[in-house]
Amino acid sequence: MSGEQGSNERGGVGARAGDYSHLVEEAEDGLYMLDAEGRFELLNSAFVELTGYAREDLIGADPQLVLGDGEVERFNRQIRSAIASDETSGSMLTTVVTKGGQRKPVEIRFSLLPSENDEYNGLTGVARDVRARRHREQKLDVLSRVLRHNVRNRLNLIFGHAATLKDADEQRYRTAADKIESAAEELMELSEKARTAQTEVGFNPSDHNQTDITELIEHLAVQIRREYPDAKIKLDLPTELIVNAPTSYRIAINELVENAIEHNPNSQPTVWIRVEQTDAAVRTIVEDECPPIPESDRQAINEGKETPLMHSLGIGLWLANWVADTVGGELELNRRADDGGNCAVIVLPHR
Repeated sequence: MSGEQGSNERGGVGARAGDYSHLVEEAEDGLYMLDAEGRFELLNSAFVELTGYAREDLIGADPQLVLGDGEVERFNRQIRSAIASDETSGSMLTTVVTKGGQRKPVEIRFSLLPSENDEYNGLTGVARDVRARRHREQKLDVLSRVLRHNVRNRLNLIFGHAATLKDADEQRYRTAADKIESAAEELMELSEKARTAQTEVGFNPSDHNQTDITELIEHLAVQIRREYPDAKIKLDLPTELIVNAPTSYRIAINELVENAIEHNPNSQPTVWIRVEQTDAAVRTIVEDECPPIPESDRQAINEGKETPLMHSLGIGLWLANWVADTVGGELELNRRADDGGNCAVIVLPHR
């Protein structure tokens, strides 16, 4: 039930890990041991880092401390099933809830410890963070859906209007040509966003990139004002705010602001960018006066559902979502409080 004292304090990787204690402690995946009462007895540093709890908070605690609602019972069913079927191991996909409230998808594998009377005697296990895998799968799925739908439709439009040009009068020539140009520009933009998603937005949460996001946003605002001279970009930022932000954070803000400008029917659109800081998070808020983001797109982002998105706005939102996800954050999409536009919030954890 208890670990060794002294250099191998209780809960650390000590004598019970035998000659492999160093390998266990240095493993990238979270390793743990539950005793016969189903409580944490041993665990390595990677498991401590995965959960955000101190080692002393975990040792002796029930897995309920770190597993999401209802997941402990699922875990126990897996254990009972393994015992009943004379299996010695099992696995499941679940969610770890960190001390700071962050939800991390993980794959849990376990092996039952031997017992003389065939009763439960505890287990050893591995908890693997699968955010990178889910991130890649989700990105490929969304890109496939968006590109397949949009490229096919826009190309059909191009072919149709090209045929019209062959036997139309002068006015219809101009109209058809305008539509062809517009469709081609949409395809070009969509292709560029897909390239950006594939090459610039990567998942590597272990990288630390300390960035003054106030300075970054101010520089970005200058660039956007040059590109969209009729747009008004209003800033509400702290004097300085250093955050562990991915290098692609700039891409996310740029996507949200460009969407807010290009989808606003007003010839002089206004976009507000402000930053709020709490003990646990930094919230970058982009507000606009655009028509409501389609409910299907909002639901896809807020709930992580890979539904087909029907325009380049959708892939821009996913870009912003993936950027936040690379450091354990998220993108929230809401209506403005006065119901006069959209409110997109990039939430980055702040410690």
